[in-house]
Amino acid sequence: MVENTSTDDTAGAQVLESLLEALAAWPDLGVRARVSIEQWSGLTADEARAYQDVGISAVRSVDGGRAVSDQVRALGRMRYEPSVSTLIGLWEQCPVHPVAVAAAHALFEIGTAGARDTLRKGIHDHEHLGQFMALKVMFTDEGTAWGNVSHLFADECLTAAPGQIAAIQALAFLSPQSFSQSGPEWHSDDLRDLVSRDRRWLDLCVGLRDHEVLGGQAREVLKYADPAVTGPALDAAATVRTTQSRPARQQWRAGDLVARYANGDHQGVWRELGALGHLDGPQRAEAEQVAALTMERVRQNAHSLATALIAHGWPVTLEQALPGPAPDVEDRLRHLEQITGSPAPPALAAYWRIVGTIDLVPRDTWDVPFPSGVPEQLAVADPLEILDLTTAWFSVEEWQDESADLRPEIAGPLELTVAADYLHKANISGGAPYSVWLPHAGADPLVREEEHVLSFTDYLRRAFASKGFLRLDRQDEWVAHGLTRDHLAELTDWLAGVENESKDF
Repeated sequence: MVENTSTDDTAGAQVLESLLEALAAWPDLGVRARVSIEQWSGLTADEARAYQDVGISAVRSVDGGRAVSDQVRALGRMRYEPSVSTLIGLWEQCPVHPVAVAAAHALFEIGTAGARDTLRKGIHDHEHLGQFMALKVMFTDEGTAWGNVSHLFADECLTAAPGQIAAIQALAFLSPQSFSQSGPEWHSDDLRDLVSRDRRWLDLCVGLRDHEVLGGQAREVLKYADPAVTGPALDAAATVRTTQSRPARQQWRAGDLVARYANGDHQGVWRELGALGHLDGPQRAEAEQVAALTMERVRQNAHSLATALIAHGWPVTLEQALPGPAPDVEDRLRHLEQITGSPAPPALAAYWRIVGTIDLVPRDTWDVPFPSGVPEQLAVADPLEILDLTTAWFSVEEWQDESADLRPEIAGPLELTVAADYLHKANISGGAPYSVWLPHAGADPLVREEEHVLSFTDYLRRAFASKGFLRLDRQDEWVAHGLTRDHLAELTDWLAGVENESKDF
């Protein structure tokens, strides 16, 4: 045993020496320190691009990067403890990303207290790997998983994005990481049945199933846990839900909101409607009247804006931009209510009935040159699009298929697509579509996956205020990614030439 240990130490020392020689031969690559979520959110577009460029330049500048990564991984397999300080330096500062990744995994394999402490600090890293390695350490620390990880779910930790992201990633360890022909696969066998073995995790996930941010991942955990364990807990939770009393109804004078809206207090009325989490019968009836008045003004705004954009050269037709309400809208709305158990929110229902569709996305230019004189950059400025219910119906069918065999308590909301995200609108692979969650018992649902976090009516207001382009506030990103100031000035001048004035609503 002593002889084998000595041999391993000698081999480890040789690999470490070779690694240090290789690193010394590299040019000065600079430092790419790890950045937290909070730090990243504070960077300007230029600073974020510069940070990314350090890594890109470093990978291009070095020879033998793969060999260095292999040596780092070898030190991990050998569990060669004298290499820990070198590996920590590579993980925390090396701009050659594959080497930093290899260092993280090697530190975990070696597993000294210092190595694990270093990885644990990455729980709020901007990059996913830092979060993943931190949680991998926490879930394998001495003691129970609950004792090591549950602090991430304290109320004070969930008030901001970094804590919410850490909690979501922690829950992800309790659901399958991948799927194969043999079925779902977890990070480890210990985590596969953790919810069944430790009631605290079950109660946590049941309690979070409706959480605005963590709910989706909590339901994913429950979906793949043992139904013999989750079933009684979910039944009990459903019983509690049905016995909960609704908030006391606010003072309400029938006709007051309609009158105020007609007299010009448009946004004030919608603020009050937005504050109502649950519309009762009289409230819903009045909200529907307000919504109808609102969407008539939206229809007029959409026609005025589309006409002005087309006149100035924007490459869509009026027939594409405003095809009108779908002929089967009433049937679809009735069917949607049957499926979700609740009427569509008044703002959405009125939009579908009166406007139908707005589509300013220049899809006909995806395979041909953009019109001369029209700024092509506006294609990624998120041109306004809101689908009619018939076009969006695929979302309903997908939700029905996915939730058919699930208990209602873990089926989750129907995520109804209302538009593609801004990248897909420009024919670039992007993120999740913009959506609303149904059922929604209020008047004006949130538009999800869209970065401005607006209600449906406020989303429309922002679009009309910016002449149909919702990401004009991201021009610093365009410049950071190569748009010249001259082109930006041309874009601004072109927009200024779009003569349109929208009605307040």
